Amino acid sequence: SLDYGTISFTKGMTIGYLPQDGLNLTGRTVFQEAMTVFDKLRQMEKELEELHHKMAEMDPQSPDWATAAERAHDIDTEFRNRDGYAIEAQVGIVLDGLGFRKEDWGRLTDEFSGGWQMRLALAKLLLEKPSLLLLDEPTNHLDLEARNWLEEYLTDRKSTRLNSSHV
Repeated sequence: SLDYGTISFTKGMTIGYLPQDGLNLTGRTVFQEAMTVFDKLRQMEKELEELHHKMAEMDPQSPDWATAAERAHDIDTEFRNRDGYAIEAQVGIVLDGLGFRKEDWGRLTDEFSGGWQMRLALAKLLLEKPSLLLLDEPTNHLDLEARNWLEEYLTDRKSTRLNSSHV
């Protein structure tokens, strides 16, 4: 929140913020928690599947079929444009890069320390792909391998970021 002044955003701008600490993710596995970033895409996929089932039972000559087909086309186009068919792979790449072993993906987030919770919060933020990243000491809880991966990952992204760190 602002103490004073104004904030202006360009249309479509998204902001992602990673606080330094204070996160507590519970009730899901590591993989499930990371996948929550894609809830809207997963809903689109579900709707698309339902439309396909519905269309299979309709007369292809009917106006209802044409309406359903148009909706299915629109959803499929947006889903593909947003890489909907690759979300699980994206989650895997980010979790692996931040040091989560594949055998830990099925563990509950409650089982992880605060540092690992922060890594998971960072993973979610990276998967959201905001146009502006605000990172408060993002490497505090990362080992050297994860730091190197994060540096390369952020270098390859086409977004603006603001990092704060204490030297």
